[in-house]
Amino acid sequence: MIGPTSLEQIKKYFLQTTSNPQPTSLWLERLEGRQLLAGDPLLIDLQGGAGSSEPADFTEVNGTAFFSANGGSEGRELWISDGTPDGTMLVKDIEPAGGSDPSSMVNMNGTLFFTANTASYGRELWISDGTSTGTQLVKDLQAGPTSSEVENLINANGTLFFTANDGSTGVELWKSDGTSIGTELVANLFKGMGSSSPSQLTEIDGTVYFTANDGCFGFELWRTDDSSAGVQLVKDLNPSFNSSAPEELTEVNGTLFFTADDGSVGREIWLTDGTSSGTVLLFNILPGSGSSDPHELTNVNGTLFFVADGGLYGPELNKSNGTSGGTQIVKDIFPSATGSYPESLTNVNGTLFFTADNATQGQELWKSDGTNPGTVLVKEINTSGDSDAIGLTNVDGTFYFLANDGSAGLELWTSDGTSGGTELVENINPGDADAFDSGDYHLANLNGTLFFSASDGSSGVELWVLTTTTPTPLIVTGTGPGSPSIVRVLGAGGSELRNFAPYTEAFTGGVRVATGDINGDGVLDIVTAAGPGGGPHIQVFDSSTGGLIEGSPNNFYAYAPNVTVGVFVAVGDVNDDGFDDIITSADAGGGPHIKVFSGEDGSVLTEFYAYDPNFTGGVRVAAGDVDGNGTAEIITAPGAGGGPHIRVFEGTTGMQMPGAATNFYAYAPNVLTGVYVASGDVDGDGKDDILTAPGAGGGPHVKVFSSEDASLLQNFYAYDPAFTGGVRIAAADLNQDTFADILTVPGPSGGPHTRAFSGVDLTELANFYSGSPAATEGLFIAGGISTVPAGNFEPMSAPLSSFFTAEASNPTETLNFETFNKKKSWFDTAEEFYSQPKEIDDLFSGLGIW
Repeated sequence: MIGPTSLEQIKKYFLQTTSNPQPTSLWLERLEGRQLLAGDPLLIDLQGGAGSSEPADFTEVNGTAFFSANGGSEGRELWISDGTPDGTMLVKDIEPAGGSDPSSMVNMNGTLFFTANTASYGRELWISDGTSTGTQLVKDLQAGPTSSEVENLINANGTLFFTANDGSTGVELWKSDGTSIGTELVANLFKGMGSSSPSQLTEIDGTVYFTANDGCFGFELWRTDDSSAGVQLVKDLNPSFNSSAPEELTEVNGTLFFTADDGSVGREIWLTDGTSSGTVLLFNILPGSGSSDPHELTNVNGTLFFVADGGLYGPELNKSNGTSGGTQIVKDIFPSATGSYPESLTNVNGTLFFTADNATQGQELWKSDGTNPGTVLVKEINTSGDSDAIGLTNVDGTFYFLANDGSAGLELWTSDGTSGGTELVENINPGDADAFDSGDYHLANLNGTLFFSASDGSSGVELWVLTTTTPTPLIVTGTGPGSPSIVRVLGAGGSELRNFAPYTEAFTGGVRVATGDINGDGVLDIVTAAGPGGGPHIQVFDSSTGGLIEGSPNNFYAYAPNVTVGVFVAVGDVNDDGFDDIITSADAGGGPHIKVFSGEDGSVLTEFYAYDPNFTGGVRVAAGDVDGNGTAEIITAPGAGGGPHIRVFEGTTGMQMPGAATNFYAYAPNVLTGVYVASGDVDGDGKDDILTAPGAGGGPHVKVFSSEDASLLQNFYAYDPAFTGGVRIAAADLNQDTFADILTVPGPSGGPHTRAFSGVDLTELANFYSGSPAATEGLFIAGGISTVPAGNFEPMSAPLSSFFTAEASNPTETLNFETFNKKKSWFDTAEEFYSQPKEIDDLFSGLGIW
């Protein structure tokens, strides 16, 4: 299962400030793993006492966070932080008489440019390198205490452009290289002391576009490339003194899109290549002179998304490829002329997230791939009203936002685009009180650290810092029967990070592995199960520390201790409590007995028989969110002697799930080699698909079935078609492209040849040996994404006798181990099939694959 093991969700930042009158100070909190605050918040009280530091305006320069805050005695000034208390300090008391109120911070070539207000100079342009001596006035544009009104700072190809009023030319366009002599007027568009008031400054390939009024054409689109050509009017869209008032300047594939009103078709979308002839109307969405009022222009991988009112639908989501014919509504979310009023359009890894009201769930979180069927509600966060999601923020591919679920108040949330992956990060202000002010919030991505300010209800609005780590794809293998039982933790490239013996190296029955977050701490855990000859012994290791996880369940017997047939294990959150649960099944010799143990307390959530209780060929299990409802279902396949019968059960009741992909044969019904199963979202539809591979005696034929209709998504041989040792499989998003990838290892008689294939196109992602190439006992495999390094694993030294001895408190369990007369399987004709690969293809219905 991919779900909770996809810990890449944590890589992000979020910033929030508020005008809450409660005292505010600076807080730091480290987060490790998925969506959970790791440990107690660390308070950095800049002002001390009951005062408020109110940190704001976070800007990253060379890995350091610059921000403004009120330390108390010096007023609001410039501060820096590396995310630690010792590394958080005042840069300079620029204005001793009450604070300089730094703002409009911009990183340009590793130097912070900002504006500050002093009694001597007014509000002017300053620079800082993070030191007191390196923090200085660039130039007093309007001499004396009068402010020059410096605004609209933008870094354009290494030159700072901004607007200012020097007292003689009005508000005009300026530029600076950080020196006094290099700070100069670009052009006085409105001659004399009048102001052209440039705004909407936008850079494309070294050219700065902006709107301005030169006193002749009204507010129109202008450009400058800082060359001898100076400043040029792009086009007078609304002739004479009238203004077309360009807004929403947005770059898509080197072309500037913007909205304007030419006086004829109303406010619509235009595009330009920087020339007058190349500045044209994209499409008159609302025919006639009315305005479709396009807004929220957003570039998503070369497609322009926006909100517009075409008249018939009201304000809805639209898209354009830059042509009139390619400009169209994406979906009528609110079926009427009312409109769903999409807001906060945000690109996250090529998927558009936004909020909308479909008249049923209220204003909630949506996503779109640009198609009608691919535009869907992510989750109804507030079932009794609007969640009013705001502050949608993409931070290095991870999506955070603020929302009110109706019980926790306005708090910080995260989403991976699925209902189950849309979760509250932390109820910072306990109860139903808001931690954030919906009218005053800011967002900042600061070099791997999340800075945001919020109120916990007792200390007021504080600064919280979340330090994240780079997600690391991990592949975990366990040895098969016949050699010491070793678990190996490897990087995606095959580098062995750690190895350990979960039981004792004297035990040679093999070890099965699964990965997930059992205790809900956001850290990838490794679950092990003993193979044949060992008791049904389950252990759970913390990948960050190498020891057993704290709390229950971390070390228990899935069945009666004297059951020595071996156990298979899977991991998934079946009851949506934030803890991955442990699913077990007995191996060959045991009945098809499935058990589900709570990841929170180890209690049995449900147990059932997946097949005829008299069948003793064993059962293999997987867990996946097959129906896309946010909780894991249980996927089963029989062991040797049973047909390739795949079934899917509801995780808390053990009831058979409805649907075409919940009860089917993965291969020809007379294939009796047994089947291994795994689950992951291979096609990106928000539902985990079903992966299958044959057991020993079968060819290396891997299939991926859509969880929607059981259609084949992938169909290939993982190894030489003549190999009949079977294949064990797993799913994990190794390349972190949001699609599950396919992990394989051979069964008995195959070397420890570990491979991984892209779930999208079967591109090989990994190809290495997990252990000695001479080993032929086969492997078991799992995979996942870890946000913390793999720790040092210590071998467990539990004596072998513990596998066999029943205690009075844990009596022997009665299972059906009756003899089952197997039909002829590939075991009986292995030599024949080795020599005739075509037979493999025929039996597995795989003709024409290779």
